[in-house]
Amino acid sequence: MYSAYLDRFTDNGKALLLVEELQKEYHVDIPALPSDSTAGTWFLVEIQGDEITSFQVDEGKTTELKREVDDRMQRLKPKKTSRFKRL
Repeated sequence: MYSAYLDRFTDNGKALLLVEELQKEYHVDIPALPSDSTAGTWFLVEIQGDEITSFQVDEGKTTELKREVDDRMQRLKPKKTSRFKRL
């Protein structure tokens, strides 16, 4: 099994999945994905030949990485107080 990241949905009814270990991208029909899939979801996938044959949502990894992104965004938000005087 490989980890795959759902990067985005394309205009032609496909989803773009990125498989880290193989450094490959796969285009999959949107109806083939689990119904609650959104961009940013991580999956455990099986690959045979050049096709993904099964999907399983990796809820632990998805939650963990979304939390990391949220934490980073909070640190990047400007603070409301300023050390400088307004003129």
